[in-house]
Amino acid sequence: MSSGATGQAAGSESKLALATLIVTAAAGTVLSWLVAQHSLVGARWKFLLLVALWVPVWVAGALAAGRVGPRRLALALLVLFSLLIRLAAATGTTPSISNDAYRYGWDARVQLHGIDPYTYPPDAPQLRALRTAVYWPSPAACGHLRMGTGCSTLNRPEVRTIYPPVAEAWFVVVTVAYPGHDGSRPWQLAGALVDTAVVVALMVCLGRYGRDPRQVAWYALCPIPVIEFAGNGHVDGLALLLLVAALLALERGRRGLAGFLIGLATMVKLYPALALVACWRKGGIRMLVFAVATVAAVELPHLLAVGSHLLGYLPGYLKEEHYASGGRYLLLGILALSGPATSALAVVCVSLAAVWVLRAGPEPATGLVVLLTVVILVATPVQPWYAVGLGGLGLLVGAPWLVLPAAAGEIYYAAVILDSPHQIGIGRLCYGTALVAIVTVIWVGRRRRGKARAGQDPPPTGISSTRSSAVAVTARKPPPVSSATEFG
Repeated sequence: MSSGATGQAAGSESKLALATLIVTAAAGTVLSWLVAQHSLVGARWKFLLLVALWVPVWVAGALAAGRVGPRRLALALLVLFSLLIRLAAATGTTPSISNDAYRYGWDARVQLHGIDPYTYPPDAPQLRALRTAVYWPSPAACGHLRMGTGCSTLNRPEVRTIYPPVAEAWFVVVTVAYPGHDGSRPWQLAGALVDTAVVVALMVCLGRYGRDPRQVAWYALCPIPVIEFAGNGHVDGLALLLLVAALLALERGRRGLAGFLIGLATMVKLYPALALVACWRKGGIRMLVFAVATVAAVELPHLLAVGSHLLGYLPGYLKEEHYASGGRYLLLGILALSGPATSALAVVCVSLAAVWVLRAGPEPATGLVVLLTVVILVATPVQPWYAVGLGGLGLLVGAPWLVLPAAAGEIYYAAVILDSPHQIGIGRLCYGTALVAIVTVIWVGRRRRGKARAGQDPPPTGISSTRSSAVAVTARKPPPVSSATEFG
């Protein structure tokens, strides 16, 4: 075939891919809006069917995005489409699966009245004057919500807040930026904007790692982050943004800035602290000092104000979720060990993963993905939004399929919220399927790499390390696979 014919064929393929991307993004926007008009409690299992309709649209769009040219056009469209899809998710009158956003608004309201958020639980008599109909509906509204008289839209109004200080500060920022609204809309819009910023940050980071930035489509068009971060406004999206920014800072040699960002992320949600282990080889003492100093700086004012109450509901949460007794570990529980033995085994699994990361010294993104994957599959949380970040971070190591634990969590969460008598079995099946799929993909990838080294097959794209930014910039090409730092 002549060069002209080859170019014409490539152009036709790019146009077809562009058309596919536009059509699937439009369909994704409609589906995002449709999902936002329903709730898990109201629609029950039909809610997951709506989400399931979105999945093939997402996959088709993500596959097409990688073939759209020129690349700048594809990236601009992905940013635009990701924003539109997320704004559509923010149109629901109430969050679809979680009422956490109401707690965010209440905590901000308390702080704006000069009260430390860790001082009292929401139903404390000292805070009675701050109550509004949004948080304590009228008897008629409670009946409409299928709740008893004196109900509250806040989750666990009898306990102190569980959110760390940076999350609490973020609640105030959003409330001040969107005044006069006590409902969920400010958090949905803030979540949509933050998650769109995550898409942009992932694009930049993919480029620094020598990967095709168009792969961000696997996150930008995915229904799970849209539902969790935009539709329900979960603050975990902010933690993910800070983590990606920290990885980017570290890639540029800014160890102090990376530590500062990791410290901030940890004070949004605690699990980003795993990045200190994952980034140790590259960040060193400077990163650790900045991270610890950041945590201390944001914790100290609250510690002086409320003392031990700074822990909020965290100890109670761990007990309620049966982590202390060992009952929460669905996959490890299959071994039929006693509660304390199961908890001990969970600690061993996570510790072994941490030791491997410290000894093997993979690139920071790879180490973080390994640790977070192990933690999620060991802890098997009810809340699926804890695992959503894996879908984004996985792109940095060539593993978009790491969205599977979050998908498993969505189904398990539905079983719990809908009070299914088989919720434990459903949770084990979903998380177990995710584990088997991940192990299978890694095993197949390692076999193919082995054959490639023997000259039988071309090497596939998998989870691998990247060279330093200096080498990447000098070489102007993607870094080679390094078997010494592969996941698995």
